[in-house]
Amino acid sequence: MCQVRKVKSSELFPVIKEILSEGRTAWITVTGNSMYPFLREDIDSVKLSAASLETIKKGDIVLIRRLTGEYILHRVIRKEDDCFYMVGDAQRWIEGPLNPDQLIAVVTEIKRENRQFTCSNLLWRFLVGIWIKILPFRNYFIKAIRVFSKLKGRITSVQMT
Repeated sequence: MCQVRKVKSSELFPVIKEILSEGRTAWITVTGNSMYPFLREDIDSVKLSAASLETIKKGDIVLIRRLTGEYILHRVIRKEDDCFYMVGDAQRWIEGPLNPDQLIAVVTEIKRENRQFTCSNLLWRFLVGIWIKILPFRNYFIKAIRVFSKLKGRITSVQMT
């Protein structure tokens, strides 16, 4: 059986960057809640592929390295000729302008439990498009999703007893 080991991003991402530079891809498990509800901590895994400013587009999830050294996985909200801006799906604060040399990878596929799909999936792109448009109102939708999830869990537990 495969053993899962948690590794600090400062150790992991330089290795991933090298893998990507060789034209290969890498899978990582999502940590943190900034990409909720589209990506869930310790549940979802994402496939990273090499990226450049020319290849990314609005709506893509990208991995960057902040000037402070932190690695962040967020969604591209705007792209210009020489920079781009991004935001976490559970956030409203837009980060940028980000330089092309901060860009490490783009997410091309997602695994959740026993399902796997590409980020070019039409339903996925449609939902992402809506999520980007409702940026000022995201907090209300996230609260509603969490309340619905709790209610669903309670209903399920009551039905089981």
